[in-house]
Amino acid sequence: MGNLFEGRGQELDTSQPGIRQIQGWIRARTLLSIQLLDGTRLEGVVRWVDCDYLALQPEQDGEPVLLNRQAVALLRALG
Repeated sequence: MGNLFEGRGQELDTSQPGIRQIQGWIRARTLLSIQLLDGTRLEGVVRWVDCDYLALQPEQDGEPVLLNRQAVALLRALG
């Protein structure tokens, strides 16, 4: 069974256009709609992204939700 820290050592490839776009949305605090592979839709502002997860803050004062990047089917800016 895998260990939470096995993936350490990977670096976020900021040369990828998708990563640069997400970083731009983070800087601008753009409201996003995120659809997961199972069809679930979430809205909020991405607070940070790493190799495996992104943190979505659904409301101004709400707790961030960690989403596995492999579970994300669609990201769309609403603002």
